[in-house]
Amino acid sequence: MNEQIVITGAGPAGTLAANRLRAALDAAAHRIVVIDRADPCDQELDLLVSLGIYGPGTLQPPEDVRLRDGIERRLADVATIDPDRKEVCLTDGTTVPYGVLVLATGRHRLPPTTAGHLTIAADGLPSTGRADIYVVVPGRGGRWPAVERPVRTQVELLVDGVLRYLDGSAAVGGGVANTAAG
Repeated sequence: MNEQIVITGAGPAGTLAANRLRAALDAAAHRIVVIDRADPCDQELDLLVSLGIYGPGTLQPPEDVRLRDGIERRLADVATIDPDRKEVCLTDGTTVPYGVLVLATGRHRLPPTTAGHLTIAADGLPSTGRADIYVVVPGRGGRWPAVERPVRTQVELLVDGVLRYLDGSAAVGGGVANTAAG
């Protein structure tokens, strides 16, 4: 099976999910693509570099928020998600197909699907009802205050769910709300 796993969001949750999935899956059989917002520019950092306070390469993110080798990073904004065609549609008009989709947009809004926004389940968490789409949400606060599990725990549950899906243990379109937190 040659599956492409697409992760929207390269913040701490998306990066952690990408790294854990890369460690758990064979790189030859599973490609991982992280789609990050198109404007990663930090104006304060640019000012410090231009003043000579910091030089190129002197600032590195902590190890746990860097993407591992073998993970593709694509700078783009997500326009919509088409779960029927299993595609992420970007604002530049291109599409990225997926076998598994992970939404890790943090406190930003979730991208709309072609059939409307993802539903909010009775427990207040985003739900897709699909075994091929996973959601990681920020805990304790933000848009989903009902989330009590830390992001690391959610990601561990997500990796377990993805592995079960890829092994054929979970069916697409299952009736269970599929969030990493629940």
